Amino acid sequence: MTRLTKLWIGAACALLSPMVFAGDIRNICENDPQACLSEAAVLQRSQTIGSFEWWELEALRLDSLFKLQKNDELYAAVRPWVTDADVPEKYQAVLQLFLGKWLTANGRHEESQVALSKALSGFEEQYAASPSPSNGVRVLNLLVSLDRFEKASVFAEVLESSNFEDAVFYREIFAELGHVAHQKNALTQHIEYRLKSLQWAKRVPDLQQQAIAHNNYGVALRESKKYIMAESAFSDALKCAKKANDTAQVNSIRLRLAEIAKFQNNVAKSKNWLDKVILDELPALQIPRYRKLADALAELS
Repeated sequence: MTRLTKLWIGAACALLSPMVFAGDIRNICENDPQACLSEAAVLQRSQTIGSFEWWELEALRLDSLFKLQKNDELYAAVRPWVTDADVPEKYQAVLQLFLGKWLTANGRHEESQVALSKALSGFEEQYAASPSPSNGVRVLNLLVSLDRFEKASVFAEVLESSNFEDAVFYREIFAELGHVAHQKNALTQHIEYRLKSLQWAKRVPDLQQQAIAHNNYGVALRESKKYIMAESAFSDALKCAKKANDTAQVNSIRLRLAEIAKFQNNVAKSKNWLDKVILDELPALQIPRYRKLADALAELS
């Protein structure tokens, strides 16, 4: 996904209602989460805090913070609103979703399950009332996050048959099916779904999401011990992540490349990649893997 930023929101937007410019900001946020943060913040300044229009922009901003793994900023944005009864019902599910994601990233599993279950109930109600690609993907993602894999598989079939004309939708559908296959240790299916997700990802100009799709494909290949192909996928992921200025993902992928070199018994190459990892920019969940690999390489010195 090329990170071609569509910045056609300018002074003219001040003359338009929020519902008129909603399509433009959504395109920006789907294609470029980094640009989304700044553009959504600019538009929010002209809205009343807590209004439906403000919340529509805030939901886009929260999604971008999550995609970019800006966990501290995500929590700071979510926490003040979680217990606020004045938050519109539609957005209560959004808050529970990102609170649950934050809790998961911080190892607070039991609390995250409660928040994610609340989010699932909210999005299931919204999808039942008005089926849409975005709500469908939310429901599927939450089913997978809550380890409800059989229900997720059935729901994915329903979504596929819905024939939504949306590349982002199919990118996410196959990504979630890949996760289900991974949990079931269905190695061949895992590769197939991750490849399909990658193929759809390339149709959308979002390099950050392309990097994720390449990385997930690489992981699937690695698990099937297709190390050379996996290394190529991780290299493609790194190129996309660099162009997207996604520092957290850049360092995560460098760690992947260090690991794959170790799997190929190339200790020097593995050390070289590990030395390129900037620990302060590595997501907290990846640090145990970094230390495990560093210890293993030290023993081989």
